[in-house]
Amino acid sequence: MNSGIYSALTGNVAAMKRLDVLSNNLANVNTPGFKKDRMTFESMLQTVGAQPRPGGGTDAPVFAETTFFTDYSPGSVKQTGNPFDLAIDGDGFFAVTTADGQRAYTRQGNFRLDSTGRLVTADGAQVAGGIVIAGGKVDINGKGEVFVDGSQVGRLEVVDFPKPYALQKLGGGLFAPADPQATPNPVTGEKVMQGAIEESNVNTVQEMVQLIETNRYFEMCSKVVKAYDDLTGKAANEIGKI
Repeated sequence: MNSGIYSALTGNVAAMKRLDVLSNNLANVNTPGFKKDRMTFESMLQTVGAQPRPGGGTDAPVFAETTFFTDYSPGSVKQTGNPFDLAIDGDGFFAVTTADGQRAYTRQGNFRLDSTGRLVTADGAQVAGGIVIAGGKVDINGKGEVFVDGSQVGRLEVVDFPKPYALQKLGGGLFAPADPQATPNPVTGEKVMQGAIEESNVNTVQEMVQLIETNRYFEMCSKVVKAYDDLTGKAANEIGKI
């Protein structure tokens, strides 16, 4: 088979994967703390078993190796006035514990209280530090120290990892180190902002432009595949007449 059709088919597959990523990014444009995903492609020639062409060379099919990565750039900070909405100024993550006991990390600071008064994420993961709030006025300072009616009841765990981040998404705005043995470092200084949340770092206009470009590229590759298929059919008919 001509390598041209392999190139076109590879382009179709790559475009489909990119459309999935872009669609997911757009679906989470209003998700607090969401970090958009990106893709890169590396084309390569598959020469094993390729047939030599007249005049030299081979009809080697072209494949694309896909690499996914997360863009950890910060989103804009939105003031809400909700005392349980928290954002981090600069690098770092809030440490939480999931229902199955796994330690995870998040930038999604739209916290709430569960039925027992514990501070948890929107999906119910417990904010590390065993913070239980029972009382009236809640104040959280820049160091993450939590005060209820003037008395300290706990402290948020704000940590960071060496860059580039080697983290994997768990869903629900949570991340975990790709290496289970990786240990985060405590973040020092005035980093926590109360009454505010970090918004998604997805730029709607940019994502829509890329979505349109990728869709057009997919259509172009589909037309090339059809053209090669038509040529193959015509060639077969001509051979049959001989």
